[in-house]
Amino acid sequence: MELNRLLSCFGVLGLIVGLSTQPASASDPQTIGELHPPVVASLGDQKIKVFFLKNNLKGQVRGVHVPGAEIFYAPMNAVKPSLNYVWKVEGEQIASVFFFERKFPERAGKSMFVLTKHKVLHEHFEGDSYSVLELPLFKDGDHLALQFFRGDLPDPELQNCLDGINREDGVEVECAYKDAASIKKYLADLDGRMISDSKLDQGNRQKPLKTEGDKASVACPSPNFSTFLSTFSEREEVQKAFVQQPLKMVTTVAGDPEPEMQKSSLSGDQLNFPIIPDVAKREAQGLTLTVKEEQGDHAVAILQKPDTDYVFEYRFARGPCWQLEEVMDYSL
Repeated sequence: MELNRLLSCFGVLGLIVGLSTQPASASDPQTIGELHPPVVASLGDQKIKVFFLKNNLKGQVRGVHVPGAEIFYAPMNAVKPSLNYVWKVEGEQIASVFFFERKFPERAGKSMFVLTKHKVLHEHFEGDSYSVLELPLFKDGDHLALQFFRGDLPDPELQNCLDGINREDGVEVECAYKDAASIKKYLADLDGRMISDSKLDQGNRQKPLKTEGDKASVACPSPNFSTFLSTFSEREEVQKAFVQQPLKMVTTVAGDPEPEMQKSSLSGDQLNFPIIPDVAKREAQGLTLTVKEEQGDHAVAILQKPDTDYVFEYRFARGPCWQLEEVMDYSL
């Protein structure tokens, strides 16, 4: 089996992050399996093989959250083999893995999409829930890499999409995005709308901000936070000028028995702009951006999709101008 041969090369099955305290050997087939067959990803003439390693001991570990699976990739035809961690998979099943290339300039590039599926059963609903994980492909020097960018906002339309029966009234609920074809169409339509909106906005946008040499010199939009936030959310160059680096990130992850908060810091190429989508994108995705509070030199803005668990909190501090210091992702 290809998976066993690969893991044997590294002599370890303790790669599953949640099992770092559980010793395992490559000869133990009950520890790690495959949640989905390996997939070859390519960009130009560079190729990698992506593995979806299932944690078969998930139900046996207590006191720590263990994901159902994790994603790794290995360069193909490399002189020195390596196995690189990408991100975790929380669903019980991978329904599909596919690729899509965006054309909109700010998001242009090829990504791998992982469609996960898990059973849902409670007093209000019975059926399945589908969610989509996007993993961009990019060239890292002479190598091809696959990476999850924690600063990226997941598309709420492609998260927790329910397909089943509403048990309160017996009405059938159908998820519109439960296969590769429907998701690719959605992405293509969204990409097209963003390109069209961008062209329409070009004539109405403010003049380009002044530059000094190769570095943009951006004036503070306003000392008033509401006015500042309005400009900050609309203009990517303003976000780049008034985001603290490193930017603190706090992400909610599933835990046992309660969700846990994971902290990290992002800077440079790890930051993916825009950090807050503009009004056109928010309206297209059903998102609202509001000021939660403003006290002295501190303010908080909330990006959310009503009636869902999609919630992002942006924390700002005022010095010479307002600056984004921390992003809290409360979405599960």
